[in-house]
Amino acid sequence: MINKFPGSCGECHDRVAAGAGQAVNQDGRWRTYHNECAPRRVAPPRGGHGGWHELPLVGFDLEGTSTQPLQTRIVSAALVHSDGRRSDWLIDPAVPIPADATAVHGITDEHVRRHGRPAAVALAELATAISKLIADATPLVAFCAQYDVTALAAELARHGLPPVDWDRAIIIDPSILHREVEPRWSGSRQLGELCGYYEVTLANAHDAAADAQAALELARSIAARHPHIAGLPPAQLHGRQIEWFAAQGRDLQAFFDRKGRRETVSLEWPLETAPRPERPRPTTPPT
Repeated sequence: MINKFPGSCGECHDRVAAGAGQAVNQDGRWRTYHNECAPRRVAPPRGGHGGWHELPLVGFDLEGTSTQPLQTRIVSAALVHSDGRRSDWLIDPAVPIPADATAVHGITDEHVRRHGRPAAVALAELATAISKLIADATPLVAFCAQYDVTALAAELARHGLPPVDWDRAIIIDPSILHREVEPRWSGSRQLGELCGYYEVTLANAHDAAADAQAALELARSIAARHPHIAGLPPAQLHGRQIEWFAAQGRDLQAFFDRKGRRETVSLEWPLETAPRPERPRPTTPPT
C-alpha cells in the first residue's frame, strides 16, 4: 500500500517521501520502501494434493450500474466453465448507466440499446442457467460473491421473475479464501492484485467473462497452494465461508469503528437481504 508517511527505504536506506513509495507489513512491522525497492510478495508453491479445484467449476460475474447490489441494474453477465465453455449476456437495463459505472466497465447506454437484450428476457435466461448448475451441484465461483448474488436476486424480484434457490447453491469465493489463508495481508485485495500474487491471468478487468475466468482460476490457484482449503468438500467449504465472512466482517467493522468511519459492514454471505444502514459517528473520540 502507498506509504502515508515519509521514511527511510528498508532496502537502499535513502529517504522516501510520503506517498512516493510503499508501506509493507513484514512480520507485524511496517517498513517503507521505494516502489522499485519493495520486496515482491510470493505466494506459497503449488502442491501435488487433490481437491475440489480439480472438479468442474463455473465462474460467475456481472457488471452493473452501481456498486450497491440492492440498487444496481445488471448490464452484463457471464458464466465461464472450467472446460472452456462460456455464456455471456449483454443487457439493456432500460435506465441510464451512470458515467462512473461506464468508466469502470466501458458499457454505454448507446451500446446496450443497440446490442443488449431486454432485461427481463436476459435475466430469466441467466437465472435458469444458474439454477441448472445448482441442481447439478456444480460449484459457482464468484469474487466478492455477495455482490453478484445479491444483485441478481434483487433484479429478478424487480422484474417479477422466479428467484434462484441460493440456499441450495455451492459457492466458492476466492476473496474470502484469500483473507482466510493470508490474514496478515496488507494492501489491496482487489481481483487484479490477487491475480498477480497467485499467478493468474486477468486479461480484461471489469469485463464479466474475463473476471469470471479470473475468479475461477484464482480459486483453483489458492486451493492448489493450501491443502486444508482444497481438502474441504465443496458443500462444507460453502458453510465455512459463511462463518469466515462473518468473522472477517466483524474485524473490518471494528476497524471502521475505531477510525470513526460510518460504514456498516454486512455479515451476510452470499445473499444480502437488507440495505446497510449508515452508522452514527462515535460520540467519544476513537481509541
